[in-house]
Amino acid sequence: MRRAAPNVAALAFYAVAMGLLEAVVVIYLRRLTGVGVGSVVTAPSGAAWEAVRSLELARETATLVMIASVGWLAGRSVRTRFGAVAFVFGLWDLGYYAFLALATGWPAGLLDWDLLFLIPTPWWGPVVAPMAVAAALVVGGWRQLRVSPRSRVRAWAVAVAALGGALLLVAFLVSYPPHFRWAWFVPGLVLFAAGLLEA
Repeated sequence: MRRAAPNVAALAFYAVAMGLLEAVVVIYLRRLTGVGVGSVVTAPSGAAWEAVRSLELARETATLVMIASVGWLAGRSVRTRFGAVAFVFGLWDLGYYAFLALATGWPAGLLDWDLLFLIPTPWWGPVVAPMAVAAALVVGGWRQLRVSPRSRVRAWAVAVAALGGALLLVAFLVSYPPHFRWAWFVPGLVLFAAGLLEA
């Protein structure tokens, strides 16, 4: 008996709603602690930053758990679970920046810098970088959700995606405003997206 494919529309609604919730939480946290939205990239130290840092870590951890949980529940195989996680993560991130811009006016442009993540150490980059990765995750995740359950996973494509992901990770971890490691990021994004689409 063939198992039903994950409901992509339901996953999309969840991801967009989660992006809105995440943006609202970030706005509240930053305002309550006196750290303005976007300003953390220019002042990642001091009492205000220390006050918000532990809350940001908790928020990020909760976000990852929520995305992983819904991916696990939505999928029926390793491939569809991975596809659901990638799809939701990508839409959540795109929604997050869209709702932040609508609510606060930040980011004002795609080249505005952001402190992207704190786990395991700070990730830095212009907003266009995580949005490009998010778009690749949406398309690649959607493709994994729609592929025939009888099709085989291509090991070489998984290896290409993993290599691209490693290059992306390095680019984010070794960058700091105003210098972004585009030489690592661009080939990483190409390999990552190609691997996701072909896997």
